[in-house]
Amino acid sequence: MEITLPASNDTLLVQMENKHIPVETHCRSGFCGICKKRLLSGEVIYHEKPLAFLGEGEVLVCCASAKTEVVILNQD
Repeated sequence: MEITLPASNDTLLVQMENKHIPVETHCRSGFCGICKKRLLSGEVIYHEKPLAFLGEGEVLVCCASAKTEVVILNQD
């Protein structure tokens, strides 16, 4: 399912939770990588550099905020 989220200071995870969109999480700090999603469009910023490995076009929703409107692919 594609999810569109607006630019916000809240993390993508918080925005998803506020919309009651299920998302698997564990550490909530960018360490484990469980919340990794595919970023289809838009720009994100990280408040702290995540430690989990990210491939091109991937985003950790627990520690990234939308700099612009974003579209992510949620496969949970």
